[in-house]
Amino acid sequence: MNRATFLIPHFNNPQGLVASLASVGTAELVDAVIVDDGSVRAPIDEAQCRAAWRAQGELKFYYLPHNCGIEYALNTGLEAILAAGYEFVARLDCDDLCVSDRIARQVAFLDQYPEVYLLGSAVTFFDASGDRFTLKQPQTHAEIVTQMHKDNAFTHPSVMFRTKGVREIGLYPMDCKAAEDFAYFWQFVDRYQTANLAEVLTKSEYNDSGISMSRRRQQQAMRIKILARYFDWRPQSALNIAKATASFALPVSFTRKIKRLLGVGTWN
Repeated sequence: MNRATFLIPHFNNPQGLVASLASVGTAELVDAVIVDDGSVRAPIDEAQCRAAWRAQGELKFYYLPHNCGIEYALNTGLEAILAAGYEFVARLDCDDLCVSDRIARQVAFLDQYPEVYLLGSAVTFFDASGDRFTLKQPQTHAEIVTQMHKDNAFTHPSVMFRTKGVREIGLYPMDCKAAEDFAYFWQFVDRYQTANLAEVLTKSEYNDSGISMSRRRQQQAMRIKILARYFDWRPQSALNIAKATASFALPVSFTRKIKRLLGVGTWN
């Protein structure tokens, strides 16, 4: 067993899962815990997954009896990871791709800085036309705290976190549907030191069927709920909640135009 494992939820996307597994470098010392969330239309092909996997580690598959939602899939995987005794959890979603030494670089950073419990990186988003934009999240803990009062300072498929933190704060929250990562990462930020690497370590698929697009209104509502939960009575916090409320009310096409005008990411 390695020190680190991927946590990968799967739902009706076996080819995306294979692509994600195939992207992990041959020298990476990492296992993968894959949780199928009740797929029926397109189930996992374990043989194809094992053929694509080239890293120095094991693949472990878990199957939920029916579709329960990503929060249940993630927590089922975390429970298995805790029981196995892993030290680090690296997130990845089906269709997302890793640079060849992502795990080695994140583990090395966390070994160098034991006070850091949650570590992300820059992410390049892509679709069928190619790379679309790169998102560089704030790097220092102070910058991350400031950003978290506006929006998530971590891109979910890029993060690695310590299981010691999971044992202390618990599993992903179940009361923030479609924004479980933002709520969970706030707990790490509120309790531990956190960081983001400047380098791109993950390429993430960008499409209108993803949770951020297909469940946008629910996600935005949960974002407002989380911002209110960590409201610190500064005028800036009130302004951030007001902006989140405006984003909730506006169509996604309009908010995309605003992001382009403000230079959020580098769009092709």
